Amino acid sequence: MDTSSLITVVAIALIAFVLLVLLYFLFASRRQNNLSNLMQSGRTMESFGPTAEVREKLRTDISGDQFEKLKEETRNQFAKKKDLTLEEKFFQAGMFSVDEKKDFQRMRVLFPVIGTPLFLFAGLWFFSPLMGVVFAIMGLLVSLQAPFTLLDRRIKHRDEEIMFYLPLVIEQIAIGVSSSLDVGPCISRVVSMADERDSHNVVTELLRHTQYHVKSGVALEQALTEIGVRSGHTELKHAFMSLSQVARHGGEITRQLQELADAVAGQRETKIESKIKKLELEATGPVALVFLGFIVILLVGFGIQIRDAFQ
Repeated sequence: MDTSSLITVVAIALIAFVLLVLLYFLFASRRQNNLSNLMQSGRTMESFGPTAEVREKLRTDISGDQFEKLKEETRNQFAKKKDLTLEEKFFQAGMFSVDEKKDFQRMRVLFPVIGTPLFLFAGLWFFSPLMGVVFAIMGLLVSLQAPFTLLDRRIKHRDEEIMFYLPLVIEQIAIGVSSSLDVGPCISRVVSMADERDSHNVVTELLRHTQYHVKSGVALEQALTEIGVRSGHTELKHAFMSLSQVARHGGEITRQLQELADAVAGQRETKIESKIKKLELEATGPVALVFLGFIVILLVGFGIQIRDAFQ
């Protein structure tokens, strides 16, 4: 095998490896596990009645029909995973304006128009006409999936920002409530301060959308709950629901909000610790890729030396 053939084989192997990695990151299933679905699901045994009544039915059920019915209903609830619509993904990604949505739709058209000819040209240039057709089909699939992958990455990045700013905003509201203000005026003050400093973050933006709902005639409690659910963020949903309960029922508001701020801060610390522990696993792929590059270079050098020795 001469040098040009060896380099061609190595190039084909590297291109195939890069394409496999690209396809994995674009098309790999990102569905959450059952524990995450359980945490994010708002469905409980309320459809069967109060908890005490359900327990009594299960206790007196000799035949086991009630238990089987409860188990089947619970299985059906978690099996029916609701797919998010494009508008819901836009809201979770923070794309509220019409221009941003038009840019995404424009990207869905431009990516296949540009990506497919590029892959076709690469296949025809480096390989054969048959591989050019294969590359064109692969380029079309990658180009169609790429905008949604970027949108999912933006949603994930926004979730991390929410987890960073949520304890700070809850702490601000708790400080405002300790100054003898109600929850509604505290939220208005936090949003107005962000407007004055032009320093809005993702949580204050959602609070501003809550104010828009209130101005349109929706109650504050309902607006907080709706925005929390639409955000798709579990911790923010629970925090906004807790704020709505505090605003509705009152009580010792300062203590409740302080406990809420401590709970959110604890959840953030837990997520940071889990992310630090995952860094070692996430670094395995890049390290393996670098190691593979060194192995390829070493084998190419050995191959050239062996070829020269036999000649």
